[in-house]
Amino acid sequence: MSPPLLEINRLTKRFGGVVALSDVTVTVAPHEIIGLIGPNGAGKTTLFNCITGLLRPEEGTMAFGHETKERLVGLAAHEIVQCGIARTFQNIRLFAHLTVLEHVLIGTYIRTHTGLVSAVLRTREARHEERWARDRARGLVEEFGLSRWASTPAVSLPFGLQRRVELARAMAVEPELLLLDEPAAGLNPTEKQELLSVMQRLRSHGLTICVIDHDMRFVMPVSDRVVVLDYGQVIAEGPPSRVQNDPRVIEAYLGKA
Repeated sequence: MSPPLLEINRLTKRFGGVVALSDVTVTVAPHEIIGLIGPNGAGKTTLFNCITGLLRPEEGTMAFGHETKERLVGLAAHEIVQCGIARTFQNIRLFAHLTVLEHVLIGTYIRTHTGLVSAVLRTREARHEERWARDRARGLVEEFGLSRWASTPAVSLPFGLQRRVELARAMAVEPELLLLDEPAAGLNPTEKQELLSVMQRLRSHGLTICVIDHDMRFVMPVSDRVVVLDYGQVIAEGPPSRVQNDPRVIEAYLGKA
């Protein structure tokens, strides 16, 4: 087996007297799709927020990478993105006046190095990076089937297309690990099937994916492995067929659906 890409060890996060995550240990292997499930308030999004630097855990460690592991606890959110971790959010976060292409273009800038002076002076390096960024953004817009709306304000698009914009923007940072927080929420059955196809295609190109979702018919077929959280603790982990028949999972989550 390949060494884990992401190692989370005994992670704990508290909000006052509420323990949102308690002693959570999870590993993610390269190129696998992990489904993260659990009832509302189980700690799923809190775990994503800790991984991406939006929250800092009180206890535990997180390490990311292949040969050389980067310690994530204590890094700022933008530093974690530079390590190769990108995410989407449960509630779509788009800018009111930016086009589809501009949203995707934003994601490319984490991979550029031109400083303010070079950008103002339009040096050769600055022009080269600007061309690269635009080519990269246009390629992703086309890849995600958004070309006809490239110049359209993203917030004016239907919900399903806005989800695609957010996903294309996340891919613009060239991640190794993509965290999807309820990406199928609000999508119709056809859009969900299209999203499943996109996730499988991205994995076939070498991406590792962790996905939170409440729709078992969505998350189970696409996941290689499923991790179940309840009250901030991991109560089950393993292949989807085994997890969905686990009595603890049925009691905590599936039995409440």
